[in-house]
Amino acid sequence: MGGTACVVAAAPSPGIVGKARRAATRVLVEKVCSLGIPVHLLTPEPGDWRGLDVHVHPTPSQGFHLGEGLAALVEELEVERLLYFSAGSGFLLDPEDIRGMMELELSSPFGVFNNFYSTDFALLAPPNPGILRELPSDNALGWAHWRAGYRCYELPRNAKTQLDIDTPGELQLLSCSPGLPPELAAVLSGMPRARAEVLLEILVSPGKNLFLVGRISGHLLRFLERTSACRTQALIEGRGMKAEGLPVRSLVRELLASRGPRGLVAALAAIGDAVVWDVRTLFGALGIWPSPEERFSFDLLEWDALKDPFLRELARAVAESPVPFLVGGHSLVSGAMYLAVELAWDRVPGAVPPGKVVRLEEEDERIVEISPGGGG
Repeated sequence: MGGTACVVAAAPSPGIVGKARRAATRVLVEKVCSLGIPVHLLTPEPGDWRGLDVHVHPTPSQGFHLGEGLAALVEELEVERLLYFSAGSGFLLDPEDIRGMMELELSSPFGVFNNFYSTDFALLAPPNPGILRELPSDNALGWAHWRAGYRCYELPRNAKTQLDIDTPGELQLLSCSPGLPPELAAVLSGMPRARAEVLLEILVSPGKNLFLVGRISGHLLRFLERTSACRTQALIEGRGMKAEGLPVRSLVRELLASRGPRGLVAALAAIGDAVVWDVRTLFGALGIWPSPEERFSFDLLEWDALKDPFLRELARAVAESPVPFLVGGHSLVSGAMYLAVELAWDRVPGAVPPGKVVRLEEEDERIVEISPGGGG
């Protein structure tokens, strides 16, 4: 047993999200390969990865159990360190960031996670097939290893570590980024940007109000308080619904029940000059989970393409609101917001970078050990 390997779980996704994930994952894989680390891809679509110097492991298109697939691969590879990424995560990291992560020397066994509470990528030293085998998805990687006795650490939270491509919501913000890799820029060239552009302007506008709804972390709220010029308000609900399978207790659902779709949208719009909405928490509270095609059409507010009457009515209300909404999932109110702050200040001539104005807590700038107590 020895050495290091990288495993990327490249789950398929339809439409623009799938195309963007593939392009972003190619960017990530090329960076990892440049460090001499062997890369193994778990994918049901092997043809998508031609031209990359990787080991492709075909998986079933339906019913694939990620934990069992990872465990089997770890047993085959017999490595001391495993770097794991879900497709669409980690692509903003520089090679130096990846190298620094791989070279960490901490008390073994340990794990380093981009987000302990809802993981997209991680370093496991050593990887334990017995722990991995029990996981149906990667979100609970942090919790599972902590419960198994690993010392668990979390990377600094920023756009590089938190942005994950899951929905068209974050893609609208990502499309505003200058200097994207050519393949990714080409994929995003047709994305609507008007609502994202309004959000970027509000973030650097004193006196404006931003309203966030959904699975928002305390860290993001502290970050926004210190680095944005606007005022931020938030309605936090749905935390743990995916990583821990917790039920969603939702005030948004109560508003919907009492006021209907248009009344709900009007109530949310009344609080901010822009609304960023993790709408998956409402879906969870209602006990519905539309198809990816329906969810992504909803995120793009293409209400006339929606087949479900309720989704159609709600998306139309959001689209016609005089206050702009950005709609998506957890990554929209996580990594995409860190990215949005960076993009917003980069557009202000002569602006001092936010980190130079007020220094964040020391733990925001270094790896910290996690002792779970309901945070995140």
